[in-house]
Amino acid sequence: MTTSSLLDPDHLGAGVLAAAAAELIGPLSPAATPRALSLHATTSPGQAEAVVDTTTRHPLVLCTVLSDVDAQGLTILPALKPGGGAPQSLPVLTFAPHTAAGTALVAALPPAGKGDVTTPFSVLARGILGGELGVGLSTAQLIAAVRFDLVEGVLGRLLTVLLDEKGRIRRTARQIRASRTLAVASGNALDRIGADLSCPRFSDELFWDAEEQTPATRPLQPPGTREDDESYRDRLRVLRGVRLPSTPWLDSALDDFLADVGVAGAVGVDEAVDPQLIAIRLVAPGAPAAIGQLLNALRRVHMIWPAGSTEGDDAHAHRLLPPDVAARVDTQRAALATWQVQPFQPLAPTVAEALTTLDRRCVQLGARPWPRVLKGQDNAGGSRFELGFGALFAAPVAAQLDAAVTAAGQLKDPNLVPRPRSADPAGAWLLKACGLRTVEQGADGTVFVSTAPMGPLVVDVEPDASGDVPLTLTARLVSATDPDHDVPVVSVITALAGAQLTPVADPAAVLAAARPTSTVTGLDAALDSRSVPKVTDVAAFTRQLDTVSPRDYVLFDLGAARTSAVTANSALLSPLFTTATAAGASSVVALATGAGTLALLFGVTGLPLAGANLAGEHTLIHRWQVRGLGDQHATLSARRGAVVRIPLFNDGISVVSCVVGQRSGANDPYTWRPSLPDSTLLSLRQYEHLLNIVELATPVGVRADTFAIRRRHVDVDGSGRSTGLNIAAARAYRHYRLAPSARAGQGEIS
Repeated sequence: MTTSSLLDPDHLGAGVLAAAAAELIGPLSPAATPRALSLHATTSPGQAEAVVDTTTRHPLVLCTVLSDVDAQGLTILPALKPGGGAPQSLPVLTFAPHTAAGTALVAALPPAGKGDVTTPFSVLARGILGGELGVGLSTAQLIAAVRFDLVEGVLGRLLTVLLDEKGRIRRTARQIRASRTLAVASGNALDRIGADLSCPRFSDELFWDAEEQTPATRPLQPPGTREDDESYRDRLRVLRGVRLPSTPWLDSALDDFLADVGVAGAVGVDEAVDPQLIAIRLVAPGAPAAIGQLLNALRRVHMIWPAGSTEGDDAHAHRLLPPDVAARVDTQRAALATWQVQPFQPLAPTVAEALTTLDRRCVQLGARPWPRVLKGQDNAGGSRFELGFGALFAAPVAAQLDAAVTAAGQLKDPNLVPRPRSADPAGAWLLKACGLRTVEQGADGTVFVSTAPMGPLVVDVEPDASGDVPLTLTARLVSATDPDHDVPVVSVITALAGAQLTPVADPAAVLAAARPTSTVTGLDAALDSRSVPKVTDVAAFTRQLDTVSPRDYVLFDLGAARTSAVTANSALLSPLFTTATAAGASSVVALATGAGTLALLFGVTGLPLAGANLAGEHTLIHRWQVRGLGDQHATLSARRGAVVRIPLFNDGISVVSCVVGQRSGANDPYTWRPSLPDSTLLSLRQYEHLLNIVELATPVGVRADTFAIRRRHVDVDGSGRSTGLNIAAARAYRHYRLAPSARAGQGEIS
């Protein structure tokens, strides 16, 4: 007989019996302690054998499982082979799911002969993962899964019977614990987890209602059928656990959760933000001296003056600053003097610091592209210069700019990426590297810079910031090439020039002479076929258009020949609309000129009758805010649009800010966008899963933009083609977390 050492009661191998035997006294302990038998392979595949090659008294063979049994269970088919005899099958051993490692079952009770002595014998075994119809184990897998132990004597048998129930108790305890684990729970256990999460099991399924053009639900068949465990578990995984709505978490969670429902490929998280520009104006209606007094105080206390300025020396001499701050200010003043800043025009500290950095860079490069600063803080300088946040450089010197490009290329500094003068005539690559976020070159070559994201935005006040009410504040995006239109409109004009379209020089005159489109034969039908809004009441349209800044739209007269062509074939309009939309137009309206030709009015903001019919959203979004420096702030007539008014007097100075968001294909602030590879299509079930994840992952105060997903990535009927969902259809999916008012057992359609 081949045996190994006694089992350690603290480890595996008939563990319960071994532990009990260890507590017995003297000769009883070794008599009851199980001894492990060596299990080795036989010539039959999948079979192993444990040999007892000596005579024994009252022998008992136990089969011990060596690792925890999973949800499939483990079946052992033992057979007893007396010495020299044929194998005799024994009762099947079943280790039920969740059986604990170390649990032992009686495998064989060899018959005893004269004197209760049993001659040598062996135990053969095969293993099956799962029930008797499961997958058979290889010999190596069987030897790794179980071990046979020999117990001799009546005491060992008695203890085995007494302790048999403990294995079942341990298995039941593990089964209860597993039922609370989402990964392995099933049936009612899953339902209880779902109840905790307010997520009942579905009893319906999604389908595409072709007549209504929307997703809908119908009961699962046959009647009474409920969602299977696998699908239910996938949904509960989304709801359970801690969520950290950060980009890394979203990247991993989206891929992980969507893989559960068969979505292959990475889901992207787009958090890029459209440019946001800001301009600030001070207003004090009816208080002519108030703004000047405030600005003079700011000049004395906060702004940085160039060295050598008499007024500046006096202002800085009265400031009580720590030595290190005073030293830094002195450096900034010296740098401003190098830039030849006017001695009576200080700058905001942030701008002074940026110009100091730029001065160092110019010394490092051995070139000074901009010879001097033409303008600094100016009480009458409007939104660009009033508060000292902007400076105006003289036009760059071509030779110096080229020298700076060459020297920067030799530095190999990753923070300094030069661009040739042909691509960047203002030298923005160097200015922005020094902290100047705004670089705008004018028609005369001068360069406006600022550390604030002003861009081309300027806010004008009429009649004057300290004048009598009503005050009119107008926001405009200054273009170096077109003084009459905002920058996005200039882009539209440039793009449509390729289609031989030229803007009308006097839109007001054309509008005054316009007539209803119905007066031109066939024009209404052509416009209706392209869903283009048309002007039928010219007077009413003109009144509404007066509320839109003329800088934000452009009018094109298509002429007689092209009007006739469009009337005959309205499809000719599509390339124009596509080009204009790509260039930044968000809306279009059609009208008939006094000569009976078709005119198209393109806008970058909402136009009467049109809204944002080209792009789905406005190219420019104006947001206004006002804060009072006194007890009462000014009142704005509106907070949206390019033009707002202050109709009433107030007490003291108010700060009015205008923030302009310019659509560039990115996101609005506090908005993110899930994205899929171009070729990826989602079924209705997968789309529903994604939208539920997006709902849960989006924090309060943040909006998720799923426009591209619902328009280009949903295959509603399994045809292999995407179907664009309208707003109502896009929102028709089942929410996993049931609302309190929803009917139990059903999903919720919104």
